[in-house]
Amino acid sequence: MRQRNRFISDYINQQTLLSVTQKVDSIGPTLGVGGGGLHFDTRRLAITVEYLRRHLAEGARCVEIGSTEYLSSQVVWSFFPDRQVMGTDVDLRSTCLPFVDGSVDNVIATEVVEHISDINYMQATTLSGLFFFLGEVYRVLRVGGRAVISTPNAASVWALQRILLGKAPLIYDWHFREFTTEELSKIVEHVGFEIVIHNTEFVWHLWEFSAIIDFMKANNYSIADRGDDQFLVVEKGAQRTRKPHDLTLPI
Repeated sequence: MRQRNRFISDYINQQTLLSVTQKVDSIGPTLGVGGGGLHFDTRRLAITVEYLRRHLAEGARCVEIGSTEYLSSQVVWSFFPDRQVMGTDVDLRSTCLPFVDGSVDNVIATEVVEHISDINYMQATTLSGLFFFLGEVYRVLRVGGRAVISTPNAASVWALQRILLGKAPLIYDWHFREFTTEELSKIVEHVGFEIVIHNTEFVWHLWEFSAIIDFMKANNYSIADRGDDQFLVVEKGAQRTRKPHDLTLPI
C-alpha cells in the first residue's frame, strides 16, 4: 500500500536514526566531510538502512552503484557487516557493469538515476542512458534478486512549495532529470522488473506544509506520494515481461 502524506514512516526506526547520527559524526570527519552539511542526509541514510534490512538477501553479494568510499556508503554498510559489497566506477549511460549475467543478489542505487543523462543528447531526452543502466541492473541480478533505488520525487509537496515561491521544483538544480512516482514505475516495468514496493518518504524537508495540503484537499488533488524522496524496490522475475509505457519521449 502506498504511503500517504505523513512524516511518520513505517521505515523510520528511532534507534537506527540515533545510530546513523553517531556513525556520521564518527566517520564523516575521517573522510574530510564536515561543516553544516554533515547531517543533511542522516534521515535518508537511516531510512535506507531500514529498506535494506527488509529487502536484502541474507549474506548477499551486493553491488552499490558508485564508490563505496563515500560517507553515505560507509555509514549504510556498517549495519550489514556480513554483506559482500562491490562498488562501480563505469559510465552508467553506456558501459556494461563489470559483472556476469545473474551473478548479483542485490543492486543498490541511492540518489543515482536522477544524474544519468543521455549519451547522445539532442533537443530533448530519450532517457537512453537511464534505460541502458537499468537494463544492466536487470542483466546482472539473479532471478529473484532485488534492486533498491532511491531518487527525488518530482511531485512532492516540497516541489509544489518551491513552485509557489517562484523557484525551480528540484531537490538539486542541476540534476539531469527528477521523476514522479508514476514515471519511475513505468520506466522500471518497461525494463522488465516487478515492483515489490514503491513509497515516498520525507527525508530532507520536515516543514509545515498544512496550507498547501489543505488547498489540495479542498480542490480534490491527491495528497498521496508527496514525500520528497522515492524508495523503490524491484525484483527480477523468472520470466521477463516488458510492459509498454506511455511516456511521451521524442523519437
